[in-house]
Amino acid sequence: MTQSSDGYFSSLADAIGRGWNQFWFKPADPLPCAVLRIGVGLLTIAHLLSLGGELDRWYGKDALLTTAAVEQLHRLSGEEARYRFSKLGQYAAPEINYHLWAAIAVAAAFTAGLLTPVSGALTLAALLSFVHRVPQVAGHVEPVLAFLLFYLILAPSWARLSLDRLIFKRKKQPAPNAPAVSPLVGIAANIGLRLIQVHLAMFIAMMGLTKLYGDAWWEGSAIWYLLAQTQSRPIDLSGIRSAGKYGEFLVNFWTLAIVYFELGFGVLIWSRILRPLLLSLGVLVWLSLILATGQLLFGLTILLASAAFLATSVDSDVRSPLAT
Repeated sequence: MTQSSDGYFSSLADAIGRGWNQFWFKPADPLPCAVLRIGVGLLTIAHLLSLGGELDRWYGKDALLTTAAVEQLHRLSGEEARYRFSKLGQYAAPEINYHLWAAIAVAAAFTAGLLTPVSGALTLAALLSFVHRVPQVAGHVEPVLAFLLFYLILAPSWARLSLDRLIFKRKKQPAPNAPAVSPLVGIAANIGLRLIQVHLAMFIAMMGLTKLYGDAWWEGSAIWYLLAQTQSRPIDLSGIRSAGKYGEFLVNFWTLAIVYFELGFGVLIWSRILRPLLLSLGVLVWLSLILATGQLLFGLTILLASAAFLATSVDSDVRSPLAT
């Protein structure tokens, strides 16, 4: 009995170790990281451009909320003091406009894959400078863009579809039997993709758990409140309510479907069988939220991040030295 138990736990430990190494250290093609880099870069540029009309109102030296007022609001809300670095509160026009255009320039360089780690770090710093200046007006898209930028800086997103590859690639031809990418580059690509996957799964799960604090999501009426507001909705769908009990059923189903999807995503997405279904449902869920809220950039960013689950491994000739 003891020998049987020892053999079971030994086999279990070996299986867990192999699964862990397979999950994190199996080399992956860096192409998905490169595609994500381009998409995240374009979305970051779009987000920065959207801030152009709000620079003087929220971010400049003479904005509605001064840096002192922002800190006072943090204290009144009971939040712990955190170190938030941003120089935007010291700038007035036109200096703050120069800061925005410099941020767009480095984001464009990151998108093109030019000095990718440096331009990516500068893009992330520029994005966070706006968030740290006035966190009270930051939206949902900034946290997602921030972690995507960070992980794509760590990953070899420069290894494909980049100016870095064109400029710095070796002139000599590779050996005939050489793998498409080196093992270390493949491992780094896989780690970057896995970090995005894990973080996104946790992020969506937290969105679902947060909704449980609101009665409107439990009662199935939250979507109606979003459709009824007139400030940001892209189209007027409030006529659904005029359909009587069928309209009410549709609103309730829409609301609860979003909650259940977000709660189940973090667990079910790791199933190879359920993953295609989850990703397909995710397209419907995020597009429906875009229609209900008008948060186009947030919906597109979540859809782009979800594409990390579509990544595939490279050919078997690239083997991880850490894998067993």
